[in-house]
Amino acid sequence: MTTTLENTTRKAKLPSLSELERLVKHIKSHIGDDYRAFEDDSLPGMQLTVAINDAGEWDYQTGDNSYSGAAYFYPHWAVVGVYRRSNSKEVARDIQSQLADLLA
Repeated sequence: MTTTLENTTRKAKLPSLSELERLVKHIKSHIGDDYRAFEDDSLPGMQLTVAINDAGEWDYQTGDNSYSGAAYFYPHWAVVGVYRRSNSKEVARDIQSQLADLLA
């Protein structure tokens, strides 16, 4: 499913739920035992930022940029914590929702 947002000045195509779900699953496979998504976390996790521009181009980065730091080039950011037991589809929906709110 692809979500498209429109208003009078821009039209941006969000990353699909399946693209984001694959990304989250990929990130989950790289979570080290000493990784923490947020400072006060007790479980291993990784902060994931997915960023998009008004043209619908997007990329991602991890919180400490150890895996990828490519989101800096985009103005709208969705930030989530990803943990080994995270439901990948739910995290993907959260990312889509944050991006949709930013582009609305």
